[in-house]
Amino acid sequence: MLRCPVCRASFKGSPVCHRCRADLSILLRIERQAEQLACQAVQALATGEKKKARALADDACFLHTSPFHRALAGFLAIVSPS
Repeated sequence: MLRCPVCRASFKGSPVCHRCRADLSILLRIERQAEQLACQAVQALATGEKKKARALADDACFLHTSPFHRALAGFLAIVSPS
């Protein structure tokens, strides 16, 4: 997260926005979960589990569509088409 979704202040790393005091902890948890899913997808790909990797990458992208998650899901869609 680069900015607070409520007031657009730059993100300082705290679970509470320094400007508007919005609680960002749930969003941070979702981002962490998406990152964990992406890591699991890479591990699954490394062990040859392409379908599992694709499902995990798609789940990560659903939770948080970062450029990395989009690239990973796109790559896995090519190497493991449905």
